[in-house]
Amino acid sequence: MSALQAAQVGHLRSGSRIARRLAAIGLLGWLLAATDAAAAIRFEADRNNPLAVTLIVEAPANSSWPADAVAELTRAAQPWFGLWLGEGKPGSVPLAGTYSHAGAQLRFRPSLPLLPGQTYTARLDRPGLSLRAEHRTAAPAPAAAPKLLAIYPTSDRLPANHLKFYLVFSEPMESGVFLQHCRLVNARGQAVEAPFRETELWSPDGRRLTLWFHPGRQKTGVNLNVEFGPVLREGGDYRLVIDGRWPSARGVPLGANMTKSFRARSWQVHAPAAGTRDVLRVTFPQPLDWATLHRLLHVTGKSGEIAGAITVTRGEQEWQFVPEKPWAAGPHELRIATAIEDHAGNSLARPFEVNLQRLVNRPLPAAEAETKLPFVVR
Repeated sequence: MSALQAAQVGHLRSGSRIARRLAAIGLLGWLLAATDAAAAIRFEADRNNPLAVTLIVEAPANSSWPADAVAELTRAAQPWFGLWLGEGKPGSVPLAGTYSHAGAQLRFRPSLPLLPGQTYTARLDRPGLSLRAEHRTAAPAPAAAPKLLAIYPTSDRLPANHLKFYLVFSEPMESGVFLQHCRLVNARGQAVEAPFRETELWSPDGRRLTLWFHPGRQKTGVNLNVEFGPVLREGGDYRLVIDGRWPSARGVPLGANMTKSFRARSWQVHAPAAGTRDVLRVTFPQPLDWATLHRLLHVTGKSGEIAGAITVTRGEQEWQFVPEKPWAAGPHELRIATAIEDHAGNSLARPFEVNLQRLVNRPLPAAEAETKLPFVVR
């Protein structure tokens, strides 16, 4: 190569380097100009969802972003423009999303809505240009507490052999913990020991719990009833307390204790007035056998058994007696044979269904043939 040719090649190479430097200086000059002319990064939130935002930064007047800016940002593991959760320190992972630009605007939209109650940092870093902006999303609204909508039965008078309650909640509750949050308290404020069956029975939607008293304690003559006594005693006042710390399935507690007060009753005698042939009414907490109600209940007074007519009403839950002669004032008794049965065959003397294996080692105690329910005619 001649000296002239070498000089020409050197001039061309030098010109190429100069051109590249001039191009770089041109971009740097544009970016430096952008420092003064470009708007700060701004957040634009969706009207319907404040957590769905778009980052927007404006190019300087009469300029636009480089044509390959979107492709460059999309490829980069550490893009020079984006959004970070927290401080957005160098090397930290930015949020995934999509870039776009149109004219003077360069945009970034995260793939997912932002989290409530968090601080985000938007950052743009180029030679000669550094922009920062912070955005704090609103804290989440306090979660509404679940509610105990109802306790069934709603009556404040329940039979002494009552078996179950239904607790209805506004939303699914945490399961497996009901024994920690349900208790039965007597009139003296003392907790009744182990009143509930441990089996947890929820409706398919998780909003209704069937809360059982232990059947073995509520059925007369059954071993638990004999050993520990019934859960409810006739005439006693009780409170079913649902603890306000019971959380819903999403972890929010009820917030306040809920209480159902009731009195345990058995048969109720509605005495007639003296000197009349008014009806004597006896009501039962559950239906009893129609036939045995006609032959196993008798009324006695000072002179012995009183003759009269029997009627069974209200779905076998009320027994009525009209005497042949007017009622005499004074004490009377309703004599009840313990063989009287309910619709399931359970009698006052014996449950219909028993565990025969347990009976081998521990027979049921002998039952009285008759029980008495006194009342006074005035």
